[in-house]
Amino acid sequence: MDDFTSAFPIINNRYQIHKTLASGGMAVIYLARDLLLERKVALKILRKDFSDDQQFQNSFRAEAKASARLSHPNIVTTYDFGYDADRLYIVLELVEGTDLKSILAAGSPLETEQAFNYLLQAGKGLGYAHQAGIVHCDVKPQNMLVSNSGILKITDFGIARALDSISRDERYDVVWGSPYYISPEQARGMPPSPATDIYSLGVIAYEMLAGRPPFDADDSVELARMHREDQPLPLRNLRADLPREVEAFIQQAMSKEPADRFADGNAFVEALQTARKNAIFPKRPLSPANPDRRRIQSAQQPQRKPVDSPKKSTSQPFNWLTILLSFLALILGGGLIPFWIYVILSINK
Repeated sequence: MDDFTSAFPIINNRYQIHKTLASGGMAVIYLARDLLLERKVALKILRKDFSDDQQFQNSFRAEAKASARLSHPNIVTTYDFGYDADRLYIVLELVEGTDLKSILAAGSPLETEQAFNYLLQAGKGLGYAHQAGIVHCDVKPQNMLVSNSGILKITDFGIARALDSISRDERYDVVWGSPYYISPEQARGMPPSPATDIYSLGVIAYEMLAGRPPFDADDSVELARMHREDQPLPLRNLRADLPREVEAFIQQAMSKEPADRFADGNAFVEALQTARKNAIFPKRPLSPANPDRRRIQSAQQPQRKPVDSPKKSTSQPFNWLTILLSFLALILGGGLIPFWIYVILSINK
C-alpha cells in the first residue's frame, strides 16, 4: 500500500495529510486537515486496484452518497468523497480514541455493564441506518470506534456494499481477513438485510462477554462453514455469572435464520433493554460463610458494651417519725441523769 504522507501530501487541493493512522488490506487512513473548513479529518484512501475498477467506482460513489446522509451520534459522519491521483478517497469525521477490537484485545471479557453500553450504542446507530434503508454488511469491532469520552461510532457504512462488485474470495482475504463476524446468509452468498447486521452484532456481543469469538479457525472457508452450520458453545459455560436472559438474547441475535433474529437495530436495542431489566445479576459473595449483607455488616461493626442502666438507690427514704421519737427519748433520758446521780449520792452518805 502506498504511503501518501510524502509523495502526495495534499488530496484534491484541499486535504493536507499529516500522518498515517491505520493501514489495512483495503485502504490507508490518514490524519489530515481540511484546508477549506480548517478542521482535522480522517482521510481514507482506497488501494489502487479497487480505484481502477470502474464498476467499483460507480458502486462506491452511490454508497458514499447514501452514507453521507446518515447523521447520528453513533455513526461516523461522512464529509466528502472523490477521486484524485488515481485513487478513490473518502473523508470522515475524526474520532480521537481507539477501535473496539483493540479494547477487546487489551482486556476481555468485558464487564457486563460496559458490554451493554457498547451494544446499546451500536444498536442505536445500526437502527438509525436501517430505518434509512442502509445495511452495513461488515459489522465488526474494527469498524467500531470508541472515542476518549466513551462514545461508540460505527464507520465504513457503504464501503462493504460497494465491495459486492469484486469476488467473494477476494473480499474474505482483503476486507474481512478471516470472516469471524460473517452471517450465515452472507456465507451462502445470499443478499444481506438488517438482520445480517444483527447477527454480526450478536457475534460481537458473544466475544465481549466470553472473551473470545464464538467460532475460530485458521481457514476463512472453514469459518464460513461454522457460521452456517455449527452452534457456539453456550455462553454461560464460559461466563457463569451471566444471567440466562442475557444468554438467550445473544442466542436469538445469532440465530442461523434471519427471520428468527431481531428485525433491525431498533428491535435489538429494545430487546437488550428488556433483557437487562429482567435479568437478575448474581451479587458477589461478601463472605464465604454468610452472603447476607445486612448480617455481615452487623457482624463487622464494633460491638458496643451494654450501657448499665442507673441503679436504683438502696437507701430508704428518711423516716421523720423515728427521728422525732429518738430525739424525745434523748431529751427525756438526759433529764433523768441528774436525778439518778442525786439518788446514788444520797445512798452513799
